[in-house]
Amino acid sequence: MYLWKCWRDTRGSFFTLLGALLAVGAYCAYVKFDPFGWIAAKPLESRFLWQSLATALLNITVELVPAAGLFLGALGVGVEFEKGTADFLLTRPRSRRYFLWTSWGLGAAQMVVLVLVSNLFQLARLGSRRVEGPGDFLRSLAALCTLALLCYSVTYVMTTLARNSRNGTALAILAFSAYEGLYAWLRFWYGIYIPFFVNLFESAFHTTAGFSFAPVAGWLSVCLALMLVAQFRMERAEV
Repeated sequence: MYLWKCWRDTRGSFFTLLGALLAVGAYCAYVKFDPFGWIAAKPLESRFLWQSLATALLNITVELVPAAGLFLGALGVGVEFEKGTADFLLTRPRSRRYFLWTSWGLGAAQMVVLVLVSNLFQLARLGSRRVEGPGDFLRSLAALCTLALLCYSVTYVMTTLARNSRNGTALAILAFSAYEGLYAWLRFWYGIYIPFFVNLFESAFHTTAGFSFAPVAGWLSVCLALMLVAQFRMERAEV
């Protein structure tokens, strides 16, 4: 029952994001294959404009799908405190971790679907970055899913800690900004390189020979550790 409730609470946002991805994909596929020959009949400048717009939309889509985790992560179990329904849920004959992991699991599945749809469009990419063959596709999918789940998990945890979606999103953005600042400070002042989540974008589009699953496994471990923090907080929360 709680899984159905989570789906009802998030399906509007999920379908909005999915619809936007499908609209971009439909436009890019039309530009790529030009089934009616309308684009080919246009002047060279006009054809270039259509192709440039399609390439830009694909770039934006790939890079903003992980950011959707900030939105879906803010709809996690922490919102139950904000809406005043936590006192009802947490007195049910279910463990608190059940509600936490059920909500997170549904959101994580939604993020994977969004990344999968976005990544499928890369098979017909118009720009310089291409996904060619099943190996490149799976490598790109693994890296982008990891980045999306990281954004989602951080926001989910912050929302659980703050018990408020807006404050949780703000804390997540602050956490990412602070880590980025720490990375830049250590790198440029001391020559120390720490793992940087943005590098997953590079991993997604490098050649297979230059790809390693170690960063993927490492950041997924971070997601798990964050959820254990959220579970610790949830099990001790006062309603």
